[in-house]
Formats: sequence, structure tokens, C-alpha cells
Amino acid sequence: MTKIATPHIPELLARHRDGYALEQAFYLSDAIFAKDVENIFMQEWQLAGHISEVPETGDYFLFDLLNESIIITRDTTGDIRAHANVCRHRGSRVCINPRGNTKRFTCPYHAWAYNLDGSLFNARQLDPAIDRSQLALKPVAVQVFHGLIFVSLADRPHSFARVKAELDPLLKPFGLARTKIAHRASYPVRANWKLLVENYNECYHCTSAHPEFARSHATHMVAERVAPFNQALASRSQAAGITPAYIDLIGSARPDGAPDIAYNRYSLFENYVTGSEDGKPLAPLLGNLTTYDSGASDVYIGILNPMLIYCDHAVIYRFIPVDKDHSLQEIIWLVKEDAVEGRDYDRARLTWLWDVTTHADKHIIEKNQQGINSRYYQPGPFVEMEAYAKRFVDSYLSTLETKEKA
Repeated sequence: MTKIATPHIPELLARHRDGYALEQAFYLSDAIFAKDVENIFMQEWQLAGHISEVPETGDYFLFDLLNESIIITRDTTGDIRAHANVCRHRGSRVCINPRGNTKRFTCPYHAWAYNLDGSLFNARQLDPAIDRSQLALKPVAVQVFHGLIFVSLADRPHSFARVKAELDPLLKPFGLARTKIAHRASYPVRANWKLLVENYNECYHCTSAHPEFARSHATHMVAERVAPFNQALASRSQAAGITPAYIDLIGSARPDGAPDIAYNRYSLFENYVTGSEDGKPLAPLLGNLTTYDSGASDVYIGILNPMLIYCDHAVIYRFIPVDKDHSLQEIIWLVKEDAVEGRDYDRARLTWLWDVTTHADKHIIEKNQQGINSRYYQPGPFVEMEAYAKRFVDSYLSTLETKEKA
């Protein structure tokens, strides 16, 4: 692998050519990855899970990201809370099991115990003069939006208000709070996290890399060819109870202090009512929908957890860094909460499209990384169908530049 010297980031930023891919150092430098962790992953709202994972008081699960571990739980008031999984005594992990149910969280090291709201319940032999109210588990910012649980590890998280204002009426018909996780899968990828995000943000590669996707989705075609399909979709969507809309607050277009927000309902090809291999339904209709509109909604809440909502299921992506050279691509499939596997849906059929697509993505992303590792790599120009990959790059560079000037 090509060795990369510690980069001088202002020079890299100044050298970047607008409309071109990133230079090699942005993918290979340990110093830049460390900045990515602090500037992106410790600042962005992250999808941690779904409320169906914590239906009862005391239910909890762990959300792990790099060196951090967060306890997500439902407390005695019914609220969803998030706490750092770090004992306030000497720093041990408090929860070891990835999920479960408990009345209290008890550290396995010295048995300090915490209530579900994070407050300290018991600490043996602790000096009575010490203020126990100052020894609660560290709270982590949490937002529950249409059943989706988001957390932010930032000291001052970006406002979630714009997300709610823009997306609430558009997501409401799908009833995502009344869904459950039908399946989740994690795909290890030997590549820098930015390559996963760039790949997801463009369909220039879809015709050659994803024939299964391309035969049902129109997004791999140029805008003029897609337009007739989407024009016909509008009336079908309204009949199904879905509001057609287009929101584009991504990258430089987003308001200050808000996560990336995007929504677009687009048409599938004729004879496909959902994202299935044969075009036929996969599960019961979501929420309040009355029929299929043969469409799908692309939704962004931040850059790291896009989702795709069909009429009968939803697919949520998570892009997770492991280190500079390795990432995880996690997928969560949601179906209606009362759907029964084997009766209302077949898990293999439900997951087929995005499983086969993600395996193909894993292959092409890893080959992309191998090429970037070469001494012969030079950034090339984006084309029109890579507009959103370019905007991710622009947004990323803007964030890095802002942090460098701070």
C-alpha cells in the first residue's frame, strides 16, 4: 500500500478541484480519519435502533460506535433514554450483554448500580459527603422520530427541529412507529467509510453493477428518461395516501445547524409494486396506506443513515467506520408490527434485493479502495449522475475546512 505522509490539511483543501473526486490522503491518512471521527461521527445524529427493540420498561440495547458504547433503554415513565456505557466509579463498561431487560444497571466491576434514568442507586462504601447526584451515568442526546431512535454524541448536538418540520407529514402515512425489525445484517467492507457513502449517493454504477436493482428502479437512468415515470406516479401516490414531495437540504443547501435532510418519492418500473425480485408484494401495507403506488421514497436524515421506504417495507442503511481501512454497512428491514414471518412475509424474499445489491456494492467498493491505494491514483471528474456524490464531497470538505479554521 502507498505510504501517506501526515497531510497538511489546508494545502489539501486548497488543492481540491471542484467537481473532482477526493485526493488519496482523504482515504489513506490516519490523521484525516481521526478528524473524521471527531468532525463527523461524534457530531452527526446516528440511527441507533427502533422502538420495537425496547417495548417494555427496563428493556435496553447497546449502540456501539468505534470506542463508544451507548445504553438505549425505556425508563419507568415510558421515555427512551440514552446513557454512556461508562461507570462513574472507575470507568468500566456497565452493560456487557448487547440487549436485555433489567430493573437497574449494575457495573460488573465494583457493583455500582444505576436506575433506568441513569441516576446512581447504590455505591458501596462511598463517602456520604460525596454528592451522589453528580455521579449519574452520562446522558447522551436522543431523539425518537417515527419510531426511529437517533443519538448524537456531540456536546452540542445539531437541532433536530428542521428534520421534524420537513419530514413529519411525509413519513406519517407509512406508520414507521408501528413497524418492527424483520431482519438486520452487517456487511464488512475493506474500505474507508467515505467510499461507502459516495457509492450509495450515485446510481451511475447501477446499470453495470446492479442488474437486479436496475430492472425495477428507474433511478439509474438520466433525468429525461425518468421524468415520465415519476409524472405518472403522482396520481397513484395520492390514491394510496402518500404525499408526493421533493426536499433537497443536503450539503451546502442545508440550513446551518441542521442535519442533511432529503425526501424523494420516485416510480418503480411497470409491473413492480415494491422492491421484490418478481415485482409482487412482500409484506402487509405499511401504516395507513390503502394500496400500492408502485413507488419508493429515498429519505436522508443525516449523511450516515439513509433509508428507502416502499409501500410494504422499509430498508435503512447505516455506514459505520471500524478504522481507516475498514467499515461496516448495516441494513435494517422494517415491516408492519403485526406481520408474522412465514405467514405475512418471507424473510428471504423480503431481503433479497438489498442483500444481493449490498454484496455487489461490497465488491466494487473494495476494488475502488484498492485502486485508490495505488501510486497511480489521481482524482477524476464527477459526471451528472454523480451529483449527490459530489455534494457529499463538497459538504465533507466544507465541514473539514470549518473545523480547521475554528
